[in-house]
Amino acid sequence: MRKGFWLLSILLPAFFACKMGKTVVQNRLQQISLNCAPTTPRNYVWQQPDLHQPLTPDELVRFSKKSWQLAGLLGVEKQLRELIELEKKGKAAFTIEDRLHWLELKQFVADRVDLASLEISATAAELDCEEERADQLKELLREKVGNAERKITVAAIITGAATGLLVGVMNLSKSNENLSEEIAIAGGVVEATLGILSLKIERNIQFEHPRNHLRDIWYGADSTTNFPPLIWYYLNLPFNEDKPSLRESLKAQWLSLDQLSLKDSSTYELYFGNGGKYTADALNDRSSMLDQLEALISLMKKDLQLIMKELIEGRAGVGQTAYLFSGDPEKIT
Repeated sequence: MRKGFWLLSILLPAFFACKMGKTVVQNRLQQISLNCAPTTPRNYVWQQPDLHQPLTPDELVRFSKKSWQLAGLLGVEKQLRELIELEKKGKAAFTIEDRLHWLELKQFVADRVDLASLEISATAAELDCEEERADQLKELLREKVGNAERKITVAAIITGAATGLLVGVMNLSKSNENLSEEIAIAGGVVEATLGILSLKIERNIQFEHPRNHLRDIWYGADSTTNFPPLIWYYLNLPFNEDKPSLRESLKAQWLSLDQLSLKDSSTYELYFGNGGKYTADALNDRSSMLDQLEALISLMKKDLQLIMKELIEGRAGVGQTAYLFSGDPEKIT
């Protein structure tokens, strides 16, 4: 009877510590649910451009191949060709109508570039919002894990102290030595068990994301409601025929960083489906992939900068081309 009483007094805290370690916290985490989706519906017109159409020497003198590829995505190839034909006349042959048309063509291209820049910023902002969503839940999950670990640590300390105290009292009172040894062994087992439990604590939460940009990147599609056509074709169409697209390169990067496992189909369903039970580590992986996608899309502005620079100043470094001017038709040679 006495033996059972002492053992129960030691093992009872361990039981509650084990129960604490298995609790899944969801309610407070689910209250943090940002709405990252656009407030207005997007109605896109999808028409895949040809990024590898043949170009004339005159076209390549005025604009680089990369600029022509961006022009195909922007839908301004016709305007650029009209601009080249006008500039061939030279300033001596320019009429007032020619000058106005030349400025209209440049303004049209500039407006399309500005619109594309806004689409890039809007998409990047949505991805950043989704990333922040995952980060907030990740931090709260880790906070819960930390709290559980502290409780188990306290339970282990109390168990160790109680065990030592009981063994010491029994030794001083010269009571049953066998019982004191049993208490010491039981206390050691409980402390070891609590230590192992502290390493295995895990929290998860049901995290939903029916609007999933990562799914489009992983599986690919002819069109999508998550990306504007400009950005989607930029990611999917290879700019170099002998190299993979940016989307395929990003997928390879994810795999090389061990953010995904080719052997674990449940991971695909979690990251690229409508949601599921996420751990803090899984949320961290999702956040990292969203961040990489956001950075890749934001870099598209460098290509937009190139086409605007060549539109205004001409293509630099091509045999001192006569198309280097600052936007004034009087400076055309």
